Amino acid sequence: MFWPLFSSLSLFITGVSINREQQQQHIMSNQVSVVLVGCGAPLKSMGCTSPEMQPIIYVTSSLVDDALSLTVIVCIMHLTPCFVRCRCADLRQVPCHTVVIPAKLEIIVEPWFMSTAGTNSPGYDEFIRFKTNLEQTGVKFFATVKEVPPADEGTKRLAIISARTADNPKLFADCLKVGCHSIFLEKPGAPSLAELENMMNDAQNAGVNVFMGFNKNVSKYVAKTRQYEAKHPGVKVTYVHNNNYEDSEASLGECFERNAEGMLKNMAIHELALVVTYYAVTVDSVASVEADKEFSSCKSLKGPSGGAFTDFDKLKFAITTKEGKVISILADRCGGDDSVGIATDADGKELVRFTMPDGEDATQIENAEKRVPGAMPYFYMQDPDYSTLKQRVAKAMLDGSKPKGVATIDVAVDSLKLAEYLTPILQKQLL
Repeated sequence: MFWPLFSSLSLFITGVSINREQQQQHIMSNQVSVVLVGCGAPLKSMGCTSPEMQPIIYVTSSLVDDALSLTVIVCIMHLTPCFVRCRCADLRQVPCHTVVIPAKLEIIVEPWFMSTAGTNSPGYDEFIRFKTNLEQTGVKFFATVKEVPPADEGTKRLAIISARTADNPKLFADCLKVGCHSIFLEKPGAPSLAELENMMNDAQNAGVNVFMGFNKNVSKYVAKTRQYEAKHPGVKVTYVHNNNYEDSEASLGECFERNAEGMLKNMAIHELALVVTYYAVTVDSVASVEADKEFSSCKSLKGPSGGAFTDFDKLKFAITTKEGKVISILADRCGGDDSVGIATDADGKELVRFTMPDGEDATQIENAEKRVPGAMPYFYMQDPDYSTLKQRVAKAMLDGSKPKGVATIDVAVDSLKLAEYLTPILQKQLL
């Protein structure tokens, strides 16, 4: 069972059971109606794994009181203590500062596994079990976005697009046509800059807000690194991003093919978004870029299809802006599970480092691993930040606020510009 969390649920806030009248009071006049596009393979795709690890956006169920079927009001703060115990009628460990928002997963669109070709692919049987379990909670499945019916009057529809990058432009265009009020788009958003710019313009013309899945923008380690940097003028900062792939040609070849847009457009796009957001780095502001040749590696490897794919398996480089600011980025496909912000002095001596996950995140990550074993390792590490992102987006849709720290599609455009600009320069320096 992939979805043990969707059993009947009684929600308690600050240790007091919510009765029928209180339930009605907590239901807001609007709710976020979620369409998940591209859920993919259980435990392998962020789209399929995140609903259970990050239930803020997705959960729908009947409450224990069978006489009143309601959308579950999901706790914004400290999700894990609440949902680890969701089968029980006692959720008194939800902290006293809990806030609630209504959000409901109504529709999942899965183009691949619900196609003829997808029925014979690895992961199909697991997807069917996943689909069957969710259908029992009332979630509807479609093979294409075009099949999705219009949103009910008075609801605000959020599309979460978590598909392969190459499929995003068409899926995005279709989401605009089915009445989505906002779109949460996984990085990098599109295979090319031209496509992403067209998507941005189409969304602006449709009056649709587009938020990006750049989880590092709201990470505590980034905030702490920037705070230290602000208090210590002259320090140099390096943002480190590690993944935990096996260091073998087979593993990296599969990684290169599956992420064919390349490291800078995929893995390290998070760090590029950081320097765009917080350091105002753009293609026009870059004076020079220099790869660390001793650390970095660029390879051509065969993927599962037999084709050759050229990409970085590890890369460190420094960007110097025209104003003289130096920011470094390090990405390693086989470096582990963490992300780090490092501050050094002018001689390169390390002064301090801040890591994700930290001790505060450890419990949430440990519980996620117990609750959903067997997922990609970095899903667990990124779970707290993705939860924060989606919480802020859902809340902003309901109250009209601007979600703090959440990158929008214009940041993605500038980040992709940087990726396309830097990739050939760095490849030339290393090959």
